[in-house]
Amino acid sequence: MKIRLLTIALAFSLSASAAAEDVIVTRHFSGIWNQPEQESQGLILQVVNQGDGSRKAVAYWFTYADDRESSWLLGVGPVEANHIQLDLFRASDVGFLEDDHPGNANVIQVGSMDIEFSSCDDGTVSFSSSDSDIGSGDFPISRITSILNTKCSGGISDDTPSDVLPSDQRISLMPARQEVTGSGHADFKQQPDRTEFSVESENLADGRYRILVGDVDRGELVVSAGHGQTEFRSPGESGKILLTFDPRGQAIEVSGKQGAVLTSGDAELSDDDATDDDATDEDTDEDTDEDTDEDTDEDTDEDTDEDTDDDTDEDTDEDTDEDTDDDTDEDTDEDTDEDTDDDTDDDTDSDDNGSEIEVDLTNAGVFPEASGDANFEARDDRTEFSVEIEDVPAGNYDLKVGGTSVGDIHATMDEDGKVRGEAEFRDPVEPGKTLLDFDPRGQTIEVLDGSDVILDVAFPLS
Repeated sequence: MKIRLLTIALAFSLSASAAAEDVIVTRHFSGIWNQPEQESQGLILQVVNQGDGSRKAVAYWFTYADDRESSWLLGVGPVEANHIQLDLFRASDVGFLEDDHPGNANVIQVGSMDIEFSSCDDGTVSFSSSDSDIGSGDFPISRITSILNTKCSGGISDDTPSDVLPSDQRISLMPARQEVTGSGHADFKQQPDRTEFSVESENLADGRYRILVGDVDRGELVVSAGHGQTEFRSPGESGKILLTFDPRGQAIEVSGKQGAVLTSGDAELSDDDATDDDATDEDTDEDTDEDTDEDTDEDTDEDTDEDTDDDTDEDTDEDTDEDTDDDTDEDTDEDTDEDTDDDTDDDTDSDDNGSEIEVDLTNAGVFPEASGDANFEARDDRTEFSVEIEDVPAGNYDLKVGGTSVGDIHATMDEDGKVRGEAEFRDPVEPGKTLLDFDPRGQTIEVLDGSDVILDVAFPLS
């Protein structure tokens, strides 16, 4: 008869378990948790945001009193790492659908509860109360349900907003003492579906070192042949440590038996989100301004001593323009290529986080040169669908999915003299796109000019 009432009421769904490493409690721990050793009892857990940015949890403990009737206790408290510490409250002497009363006279604190999670699906609860009906004790819990379309990893990426701007940062790690040789860097990369952090060293003495982030030991750095690298990632990935902490805004050190060998000093990874384009623009602007000023001042001073003012102006302008253009192009190209490669690799590696379907549309013969394609992409944090057409007369075309109009495709001539149009859908929605509130998989996709179908396809399920 275990959890029979819940079995009747709910369709169970277990999230994928996190790896054996410690986990951090995120919003994805919200759900219903069963007490497998007790009859029809458990917790309803919600992890919520506070106005100051801190996280708290609210737990409803459904159990039974000495009279064998249903009894509910409410817990509220802060979230810290893989722990939740709750104050327990009980409401009494309240009737069914009784009118609301001012204040909380019927609600009193009766004890405390601590929940420690070992994975996304398992944890242990301990409780203590001066109320003799409750007493003290502990019991294991296991997940029954999770929030729709979420996948718990136990890492910090579970709390990343779906509209976060991608960011990619690097800070240098310098020798912490005069006798230390070697150097290194720390990288942090955040995207809506994943977060990565790594520490890499060069020319350090071979051996085993500890990585300290904010004075907390976060893992080992093994140096061999002068080189070492440790990688963290959320969601977890083979060969990388589950990332359960945020390194931004904290000092980073590599420490050996004699103390710190590499340090970030006053440099910190920024809490500010930025796009790769922003990083490219920033590097371009900084290098342009810096080189321009340096070359202008240097050449101007030298030429002024030997030549006339005309020579000074001429040399200054030439050097300024030349260095500015060279550095701008070089830095822009390097940053663009580097970001492009990084993003390409990341997208390729993230197949385990979603699926993508792309098919060509079939020409129905109305416009012989017309062509198009339909693309569907499902990720943990978003779902996108688009239909693109080209080589059609400029104008508006009706897009139908499963016989239902879902929007228009506005085809216009581009700079190359080619007529193209695209309709884009996304959930969650973002500027320039339409909310995706239908599933195109297994449906017929049609593009119509008036009542005439010009392109269509039976969109596959996978």
